Amino acid sequence: MKLTSESKFFLGIIVGTILIVVIAVILLSRPQKPIEKDRLITPATYTSGNKNANVWLVEFSDFECPACKLFAKTIETLINDNKDALLFAHRHYPLPQHLFSVKAAVSAEAAGKQGKFWEMWKELYAAQTLSESSVSAIVKTLGLDEKKFASDSADPSLQALVEQDKQFGVSLGINATPTFFLNGVKLDIGKPDDLKRKVEEALHKN
Repeated sequence: MKLTSESKFFLGIIVGTILIVVIAVILLSRPQKPIEKDRLITPATYTSGNKNANVWLVEFSDFECPACKLFAKTIETLINDNKDALLFAHRHYPLPQHLFSVKAAVSAEAAGKQGKFWEMWKELYAAQTLSESSVSAIVKTLGLDEKKFASDSADPSLQALVEQDKQFGVSLGINATPTFFLNGVKLDIGKPDDLKRKVEEALHKN
């Protein structure tokens, strides 16, 4: 059967489309190359758990993000239940629509200067609706030195650290919170139970 020029044209489009789909499927089915641990967890990154654990989870988060608050309880449970087998790391990713998010991140870093980063981490998520007054109340609740906290919060180096986290996240293609990396691989999850399942699967393998 002899093909007309029009038939050849449409056949070429069909073949080309099939090739594009096949290439896309091959590329998407390739396993992600894990990001190195020392890139995702820097010396300045706050971590909880066993630093030598074979399973490590990194979260890019915003303290004013409702979804991040939702995941926080699951993260706490995972850390408490697997203290020797899991390392968790927090990276800052303040979103522009959350007006107090940068200050909240700086507040966590300032609390960290007094050894209470994780206590502030928990309280910031619990409060969620954040302001100068709500953070001041948390500072009192945690028994922090208020003068030192105020001085550290005004230190430009802490805001620079938060911004460095954010820019690193941008370089990884992050555009939403929370975003998780498990053993260097970005997770595609929608709810806390998904995170729990993924981490427990990794723990079981190790």
